[in-house]
Amino acid sequence: MKLLHCADIHLGYETHGRLDPASGLNTRLLDFKRCFDFMVERAIAEDIDVFLFAGDAYRTADPTPTQQKLFAEALRPLAAAGIPIVMIVGNHDHPVSFGKASSVDIFGVLEGHVEVFVTPTFRGPSNPIQTKSGPLQLIALPWPIRSKILSREAYRRSTPHEIRGAIEEMYTTFVKQSARELDPAVPAIVAAHLTVQGAELSGSERSSLIAHEPTFTVGQLAQPGVDYVALGHIHRFQDRNADAFARGEGPPVIYSSSIERISFKEFDARKGFVLVDIEPGAEPRTRYEYVDTPARRFLPIEVDASESANPTEAILAAVAREDVAGTIVRVRYRVGEEQVGTVDQGAVREALADAEMVAAIERVVDAQERRQRTVVRQDTTLKDAMSRYVAQHEKLANMEDELVAAALEIEQEIEG
Repeated sequence: MKLLHCADIHLGYETHGRLDPASGLNTRLLDFKRCFDFMVERAIAEDIDVFLFAGDAYRTADPTPTQQKLFAEALRPLAAAGIPIVMIVGNHDHPVSFGKASSVDIFGVLEGHVEVFVTPTFRGPSNPIQTKSGPLQLIALPWPIRSKILSREAYRRSTPHEIRGAIEEMYTTFVKQSARELDPAVPAIVAAHLTVQGAELSGSERSSLIAHEPTFTVGQLAQPGVDYVALGHIHRFQDRNADAFARGEGPPVIYSSSIERISFKEFDARKGFVLVDIEPGAEPRTRYEYVDTPARRFLPIEVDASESANPTEAILAAVAREDVAGTIVRVRYRVGEEQVGTVDQGAVREALADAEMVAAIERVVDAQERRQRTVVRQDTTLKDAMSRYVAQHEKLANMEDELVAAALEIEQEIEG
């Protein structure tokens, strides 16, 4: 059975974009659409059995009609091909208010086989996901909504710490109980939008918020009988169970990453999705392949021109060493206080003409160091003069004895 696992599409980010005259859309929306279309085309080419989306369709829980239209258009070829679509609700999909629909609930009533999971759900041997290659067992763990728990009388007076603990216990118990009922002859996956302990952040996630979220161990999700754990929420591709999986002691536990970059914090992160093949009679039973999307390249250029006689030339030389074509580029250069105003920003911007977007040309200024001049009187000895000079230059402190000795040696040679 073949699956495509993706997450964190976040359609709606328009930072560093501009108006595209041909479509009237923001160019960053088009970047996200290009990656989405690439992924769907690959899914159809691979003849997958299930398209699994592990949460966070849009940038916010209230997408614009244009964003909803783009998302639906991207999914349409999958529905037309008869490929089941499984969607797990993420934190960006769900409004804070209890009772309101999530931003992806609408897809559950559209044409095609689309299932949206808003609450923890077990689709086991008696009610699996039906695919052209047979049944698929699913343990669905959408983003835990605190407002739903707080709506229960038993938890209304609970502290945030107690709520977090309750969520962790509920989800862990649910996974264990569901795993006990799995049919080992049928492929089984956990699909979740949550935080796993030790996950490496891509840079765009807010670590201050992640630290206060319900957190789960690999072992709590990778229960016996589970063939693959598909995760969303963290934007860096990683297998949190790689070592155990390599030893044949557990399933892959994978964050698929997001499909497009959001900011310069992700400039060096891979963006893509995962193709998964589960074959119950094979060894290993599960195999997977990571596929990169044609994500827009973010290019930060850092230049220290503070020691250069011509800062503009130093910056232009740094730009020339990079292929800026089609990138979203940011130049950050460092100069001394006395060099402010000597940089020709027009020339720098002209050198970046092939970039898709110049996000910024930023200047960092080193304050000019002001030191008291060494006072040397006529009766000051050379040794004292050198010692005073060294005392006002921290970088020379550990060389004082050698410098004084060298100065005295030169003095002796001169005086004969």
